[in-house]
Amino acid sequence: MNPGYELIEKGLYEFGLELSDDSVQRLYRYLRRLLQANREQNLTAITGWEDVVSKHLLDSLALLKAPWWKEMPAQTWDPLLDVGSGAGFPGMLFALLFPEKSISLLEANKKKARFLQLIKEEENLSRVSILPDRAEILGREAVYREQFSLVTARAVARLPELLELTLPFCRCGGFFLAYKGPQAREELVEAATACEVLGGRLHATYAYELPWGKGTRTLLLFAKVSPTPAQYPRRPGIPKKRPLL
Repeated sequence: MNPGYELIEKGLYEFGLELSDDSVQRLYRYLRRLLQANREQNLTAITGWEDVVSKHLLDSLALLKAPWWKEMPAQTWDPLLDVGSGAGFPGMLFALLFPEKSISLLEANKKKARFLQLIKEEENLSRVSILPDRAEILGREAVYREQFSLVTARAVARLPELLELTLPFCRCGGFFLAYKGPQAREELVEAATACEVLGGRLHATYAYELPWGKGTRTLLLFAKVSPTPAQYPRRPGIPKKRPLL
């Protein structure tokens, strides 16, 4: 048995997740392809199998463990948009596990966007769209603005900036999911004004420990309760320079 495949199986078991053999195979192919490409393209700073399984794969799949996620009807998160997908966490993982869903991956870095396109083609993910652009630009376009039932973001920005990059994509009645680390509570306090201004409201949280002592993480689920004002998101770079505090 391949050591990488065994690590995925072991990690899923210790994390309390059960996936089909076909799903595990697809995840393994993707992570193997990522680590191969990373030798030349620098797609992720995490380069070892144990860390990529724990810190990327299992962290991304923590959503599947959240009690409130298990109670959400499937139609409440289709279509899905992953903002700042990077090398594909969590958006590409969801696409591999749920190929019947309409999933868009937004990634401004052209090198990473090309890698995502390659995975889409290799895995025949016909319902996946790769969007090689900035959130501040696409968030103002009618074809994307307030069109998604679920928006996700992981390792993108601190919460006040992140809410401005994501909530404009979220339809009223939909949700935004932020993957956060140990500073989640601190960031929630910082983001109180941004959340109110942009039409969001904290709906649920879920804290968890990654296997093998890799740290504590928290999921923050925001409900979109009112339309985002037309002036948001502001032009590229401004949300980071002047976050709504």
